Amino acid sequence: MMNHVIDAKLTTQSLTFRPGNPVTFGVVAINRSEQFAAFELEILAAAGDRESWYRLSPEVSAAKPPGDRTEFQVEILASPIAYFVGDINLTVKVSSPQLATERRLVLRLTVEPGEKAPLLSVTLPRQRLQVYPRNTIDIPVEVENLGLRSTEVVLDLKDIDITWTVGTAERRLQLEAGQQAEISFQCRPPGASQAASQDYPFTVVARNREGATVSTAGILEVLPVGFVQFEVQPSQQRLPAKSSQLRHWLSNIAIFQLQFKNASNLLQKVAIELRGKDCQSCQFQVDPENADLPLATETSVKLSVKVKRPWIGRVKRLQIEAKAWLSNQILGSTDPTTQVLTLKVFPIVPTWLLLILLALLSALLAVILQPSISHLATVNVVRFSGTSGRFPLVLSGADDCTIRSWTTAPSWLFAKPETLRPQGELAEDFLNTVCSSRKPESKGLLAVLGQAVRALELIPVNNNQVFAGLENGEIQAWDVNTGRKQYSLKDSKDKTGDRVLSLAFTQNSRYLYSGYGSGTVRKWQIPPRGQSGSNPQPFTPPAPFQFQVWAIALSPDEKVLISTGQFKRLLHWDLSQPGNPRPTQISLSSQFGNQGENDFFWSIAFAPKSHLLATADSDGYITLWDLQKCQMMKSNYLKYPSSQLPQTKCEISDRWQASPADVRSIRFTPDGRRLVSAGDDGQIVAWAIAENKKHDPTQKQIVASLSRRIASIDLVANQQRTLIASGGEDFQVRLHLLK
Repeated sequence: MMNHVIDAKLTTQSLTFRPGNPVTFGVVAINRSEQFAAFELEILAAAGDRESWYRLSPEVSAAKPPGDRTEFQVEILASPIAYFVGDINLTVKVSSPQLATERRLVLRLTVEPGEKAPLLSVTLPRQRLQVYPRNTIDIPVEVENLGLRSTEVVLDLKDIDITWTVGTAERRLQLEAGQQAEISFQCRPPGASQAASQDYPFTVVARNREGATVSTAGILEVLPVGFVQFEVQPSQQRLPAKSSQLRHWLSNIAIFQLQFKNASNLLQKVAIELRGKDCQSCQFQVDPENADLPLATETSVKLSVKVKRPWIGRVKRLQIEAKAWLSNQILGSTDPTTQVLTLKVFPIVPTWLLLILLALLSALLAVILQPSISHLATVNVVRFSGTSGRFPLVLSGADDCTIRSWTTAPSWLFAKPETLRPQGELAEDFLNTVCSSRKPESKGLLAVLGQAVRALELIPVNNNQVFAGLENGEIQAWDVNTGRKQYSLKDSKDKTGDRVLSLAFTQNSRYLYSGYGSGTVRKWQIPPRGQSGSNPQPFTPPAPFQFQVWAIALSPDEKVLISTGQFKRLLHWDLSQPGNPRPTQISLSSQFGNQGENDFFWSIAFAPKSHLLATADSDGYITLWDLQKCQMMKSNYLKYPSSQLPQTKCEISDRWQASPADVRSIRFTPDGRRLVSAGDDGQIVAWAIAENKKHDPTQKQIVASLSRRIASIDLVANQQRTLIASGGEDFQVRLHLLK
């Protein structure tokens, strides 16, 4: 079934109406798109001849975010057709100006006679009729004279394309009092290219000379016929192409054009599945991923095949099977179902060029081995730009008041992928405000902020803006691509320079949460570009429970915010009511040791798509909490005065000592099967996380051992590998490979 960005449903599929007694039904419209959208509603009645026969509430909805719903109430005030008695198909059209599309639903309305009954009756023996394109079908109609004298009756077939009718769309007959008769209209849809397989509502209207008018509605279903043709021209290619010029000799991408011709009357979408043992050595991109197949139209799908060509060696012959999947399988698959693609891959360097390349190798190494660049003070935070991809960026913030940008994509194909290189360069004019006695290297410098950088987060949707939490309580937004400052977020009520220690975005990028040294958590609505924000929503616990908030985390469903830090305090904020967040404190047992001002939870992280929370503390322990198994320790939340917090006891799934020193940073891998930790011992360790099982101390991998304290790590993963970035007291930003 085709996906719709507008989802809609009716509270009832049928309704009975008697003139003088209004009836109502509901329509629910759901935004399935990825943007804000408002909805409009229109009710259409086949052969309707009245205005203002229904009323809407609301007439137009407000714009709602993705996943939200709008509820309409429709009140039917009168029959859409004057003097009509019988069944009418009402078409409920739900549309959106922003989405430029619409959704149609059908409701059956039964109109009963009022105080003055009509003198005619018209019915369809079969309300649903089926026909193939180019075939003729009879639409039988039964009509009865309910009056006490003979009359001439005129029958009209409406709402069907006039070109589909055989003969005229009007019938006349003389009926005696109480007489019943049956007549028929003939209909013949055109060919498959002009008659899509779907329901076509129609109406038969009967009227007599006394002015009585009645109608009945039916559906003509055009049945599916035909097939979808699948071809590839050419099906055999080579890399590089014979006709390629010298500048394309290093090309490693071949493009196949997959051709589809829809010779059916079904509106289809097609997706491509790639099979075969050679698929493992290739990377594929299908554009578009789900292609529309209009009727009687040829559609081209571009398949890009990227391979790793060897520098030297023999010619490889790769075979790839492309299978087409249609969105509607009622007529089967394409003809044929699959196509075999052949790609001959030649080595980059022919034998006669090998000696020349060896002679140039020393010159290339001199270009590649450039002097290393680092921060001038402790690196407090590192973040990957994006959550996947082959060559993501790494951003780092430090006590030298700078943000640096690093790339994992070297320009030379034979360089190690684990090497980080500076990305971009800041103009010399901006280097005077750095917090260091030494002048920083401009290469790889994204921004100089004038304050130590404590926290960094990238806006989730596009990753094109980085938000930096500073020592003076300000949050600055910078464009990752241009290196320009966009705007600042600073609470106008904060007169103390409350330093920002942690940041967390909602997935839709609309809101940013920030944790501060005073213990306050603030919620910001991200302003339009070029504007500054100064009116956040503060989350402030009672004075006895205020602490330095070194880490915050949103649950995957974004209904819970956890803040933690000094005194090993864990606060659970209920976000189900955004205007009134409710904090509770997660109770700690004696096994957590001291809880003084020098004891901290340094880092927290939620497992992907889970309520499992991981915490890392200053005693070197990692604890896994199941937040679905939490229980209030006192019965009534409202009994607590404003100077206290209710206590919640949450089940501990696992707890182990990961290091003899502080564990400063933890991250889950995207599949949730491993947890990576780093801290004051300089080690980066990956721990295996088994579902519903205790931690096995032997199931760990030491990824790296450094000589100085590690303050922050971040990771990114795709199907091929998982990369870990780290930063700490050695002023360096490093890249590690998790095997």
